[in-house]
Amino acid sequence: MTDDDQCETYGHDLATGGDVSPNDHAALRFDGRARLKGAEWTPPPEGPDDSYPMQLMTGRTVYHFHTRTKTGRAPELNAAAPEPWVELAPSDAAELDIQDGDLVRVESRRGAVEVTARCTGNRPGTLFLPFHYSGEGTAANDLTPTSWDPVSKQPGFKSGAARVVLAAEPSIRTAASALPSQDASPESD
Repeated sequence: MTDDDQCETYGHDLATGGDVSPNDHAALRFDGRARLKGAEWTPPPEGPDDSYPMQLMTGRTVYHFHTRTKTGRAPELNAAAPEPWVELAPSDAAELDIQDGDLVRVESRRGAVEVTARCTGNRPGTLFLPFHYSGEGTAANDLTPTSWDPVSKQPGFKSGAARVVLAAEPSIRTAASALPSQDASPESD
């Protein structure tokens, strides 16, 4: 830890990104000790509403890393999860007449993707879409709001409001056996 009189910067407010003044920093009396800063929880920039009643979450899966530039070329990994999917709770799927393996359209205010449905143990009202895929009509980040953390400037491509509908008539549904392994559930970040 750098002493107050040797700091080049005094940090940022974690909620607003505003600079911490030298006086405010000195008043905290770190006295050469390490410091842990926590921020109050803030809700996501967009929540469900009547038009988009579900909370969309995006994230990693066990088979791929970022946009698959390397893992997509590994035959075993690509075979395990060659295409994106969306996970939803069985109770939500039943209400929407969606079955495991159906082709569905996930829509937000910014766009839509067409992917295969997986009816999993998700929390009701929540959709999970992996962000590893970037092809036409499959990019999860096309659905999420453009926002970023005020300090780190990390994009907030993790959530948004969405809805899911069948993309094909039930009579031409895809076979659930065509799905990648159910082991491709998200890792925690």
